[in-house]
Amino acid sequence: NVRVTFKIDANGLLEVTAVNLATKSTKKITITPENGRLSEAEIDAMVKDAERFAEEDKREAGRIDARNNLESHLYRISNTLSDNEDRIEDKSDLKTLMDSIDETLEWLDRNQDAEETEFADKYAE
Repeated sequence: NVRVTFKIDANGLLEVTAVNLATKSTKKITITPENGRLSEAEIDAMVKDAERFAEEDKREAGRIDARNNLESHLYRISNTLSDNEDRIEDKSDLKTLMDSIDETLEWLDRNQDAEETEFADKYAE
C-alpha cells in the first residue's frame, strides 16, 4: 500500500508525497508553476516562425475560403434545383445543370490543392 498526499501552497507550488506503508520509505516531489512552461527564447522563436509564415498562412486561408465558397455554391444550387424540380419544365436543362454540378464536385475532389484562382474560375463558370 502507498499513501499519497498533495499540498498546494499560496504560491501555486504542488508538493506530492508518497509513503510506502510496508517499508515506511518516503518520496517527495515539488512541482512549480514554471515546470512545462516555454522559455522566453522558445516563445520568441515561435513568434518569429509565425511572422515568417504569416503570408503563406494568409494565402492558404484564401485558397481554402475560395474552395469552400465554390463547394457551398454548388450545394446551394443543387438543393435549389432539387427542391424545385417539379417546377422546371425542361428536364433536359435540369439534367444538364445537375451534370455540370456533379462534374465540378468531382473536379473539387480531384483538385484539393488547386490554387485560389482556379477555384474562383470554376465558381465563375
